[in-house]
Amino acid sequence: MRNVTGQVVRGEDFFDREHEQARFWRDLETDNLLLLAPRRVGKTSLMRRLGEAAPDKGFTAVFVDVSDAGGEAIFVGRLYEAVLETEASNPLWSQMEKSWLGKLVRRVKKLSGAGFSVEFDPGQAGDWSTLGRDLAEALSGLEGRWLLQIDELPVFILKLLNDGDAARERVREFLYWMRRLRLGFPAVRWMLAGSIGLDTVTARLNVADAINDLRIVSLGAFEPDTAHALLSRLSETYGIDLPAPVRERIIQRMGWPVPYYLQLILHGLRDRTESGKTATEDDIEQVISVLLDPAHKGYFDYWRQRLFDELGRPDADHAKRVLDAAARDPDGASRVTLSQVLSKSIADPDGREDKLRYLLDVLENDGYLVEHAGRWRFRFPLLREYWLKRVAS
Repeated sequence: MRNVTGQVVRGEDFFDREHEQARFWRDLETDNLLLLAPRRVGKTSLMRRLGEAAPDKGFTAVFVDVSDAGGEAIFVGRLYEAVLETEASNPLWSQMEKSWLGKLVRRVKKLSGAGFSVEFDPGQAGDWSTLGRDLAEALSGLEGRWLLQIDELPVFILKLLNDGDAARERVREFLYWMRRLRLGFPAVRWMLAGSIGLDTVTARLNVADAINDLRIVSLGAFEPDTAHALLSRLSETYGIDLPAPVRERIIQRMGWPVPYYLQLILHGLRDRTESGKTATEDDIEQVISVLLDPAHKGYFDYWRQRLFDELGRPDADHAKRVLDAAARDPDGASRVTLSQVLSKSIADPDGREDKLRYLLDVLENDGYLVEHAGRWRFRFPLLREYWLKRVAS
């Protein structure tokens, strides 16, 4: 098992998540899924793992990352390309070659060793909704069931939202179009995901009913026993003696053992500890110190940027003030304190309470804060340390 820190984890490098996989397959028998997961907990790796197991579950899985898609027609084109890359789509490819879709598709090019490239006729690209519906209808007519895994959908939605004055209505149209596809073609299952919560984005746009047909599932950090097992496996691979008390120190310092950060700490230990040597708790502190230094701020800075991507202003500024206050004490801050923090920018008590309730829901769902004994504290202590050093004002 390799120490992977920058890529999607595949094959033998993937670890555990057996319970989650079983639960998601059970839910997919009857529902489409919205996977909510903070960044770096292994969302994409898990989706890929489900895709590998899909044939045994009676599905053909198609994975599409739409984070860089530049519009609805490109989004739909990505779906076509991903579907055509699967062996199960051979009948569809044959139909397209015989031009059942020839009037809509200008060119479908089969690339040697690199899948398909789909180019829509310029006159038809604006009718992306018809193109997408035709694809869903075609898949429903093929043998077997299909699982369309759409990763980073909220990022795509937010890009549309920032594209001109009519963007809000454009996003509404797109979201309701996707809902019609999900409800209209039950042989096709959808799994939507993103490191930004689609539920938060739709609530911001007041279109929460556009996703009310989805079963919401979540993915969080490892349980302590699983984190111990992962660290043991990785340390064995690289010949590092990692005693139980040292593993416990790693988990205790993290507080919320996210796979990505466990892998980062193990990578740091590999840099400090020769093969065959025993790692110490002091080594752990040195590794964490390096992770939190300015040269490595990219390991954590996304958490700050995500607020502005997901919430926009002024809510992102409100959320930052709440997090600044919660970071000042390891035990967090009371709700009264957090309300006082917002009082300078939101004078109306009722409006302030509504806003605080909304922000705490978002920050809890996204992995920033957790409520304990009447106080809101950082769920991830390492993130709190970063926040105090690099973000809080």
